[in-house]
Amino acid sequence: MSTETAYSPRRVSRARFTEIRGLRCCVREWGEPGAPKVFLLHGSLDASATFQFMVDQFKGQWHFIAPDWRGHGQSEWAPGGYWFYDYLADLDHFLARTIPDEKAVLVAHSLGGNVANFYAGARPERVGKLVSLDGFGLPAPDPAGTPARLGKWLDAQKEPEPSRAYASVEALADRLKQAHPRLPTDKALFLAANTSRKTEKGEVMVAFDPKHRAPFAMVNRREDVVAVLRQIRAPTLWLSSDRPSRYAAEPGGWEGRMAMIADLRYAKIPGTSHNMHHDDPATVARMIEGFLNE
Repeated sequence: MSTETAYSPRRVSRARFTEIRGLRCCVREWGEPGAPKVFLLHGSLDASATFQFMVDQFKGQWHFIAPDWRGHGQSEWAPGGYWFYDYLADLDHFLARTIPDEKAVLVAHSLGGNVANFYAGARPERVGKLVSLDGFGLPAPDPAGTPARLGKWLDAQKEPEPSRAYASVEALADRLKQAHPRLPTDKALFLAANTSRKTEKGEVMVAFDPKHRAPFAMVNRREDVVAVLRQIRAPTLWLSSDRPSRYAAEPGGWEGRMAMIADLRYAKIPGTSHNMHHDDPATVARMIEGFLNE
């Protein structure tokens, strides 16, 4: 690692804690409370701070609200493990308390995008606009693999192996750069410092419950995804990275999945990986802000 300093935010966030369905959870916010609210939902093994680079590229005044999902970031770990629909219930609970009489604007990445899609289909009256970044539902697996998947989930209910510890924030930043070659050093240092926790020995670990490495104990049926997406009524923007499509084997392919949503805009952000909001935050923010201002 060079002597480069960490990324310096243009918009400084503030963190608070609230209870969401029995767990103490962290909520990160940027902007003034009087500005239009935008809820940011992060991906698996990430945290709310990962939206910093994108938030800094917005031109207008917005009130960004980003919870750390249960077992992620600074939020409390769930003793009994994790179930996909827990995130759905957490979001419903959080929005009901935060904006009981408003429609939510959701901008969500990966796992967060999948949760947002399901929520917008299950609660169409509660979502005003929806943006998903590389979170379009998983392809349906081969049913023959279901027994092995469930067995893997059962094995993971035992005490999971702890996450790897790194000697310093700089060492973790080096690891992030190896995993994400497009990530500049200053951003790697920022993420390493803001998405990790210190151990009793003074080392650092990425801040998530190791149980999240287990697969969800659910069978991802395409029929369920289709039914949910067809109920989305909010204007929707799907932004994808340069990753190859994982839906070629589905009936209709990628275009068939997009056709399920009544009011959909779609764009691919060239030159980006799955973490497009890190690779090209200016383009991602510009496209989202244009969509929100329509």
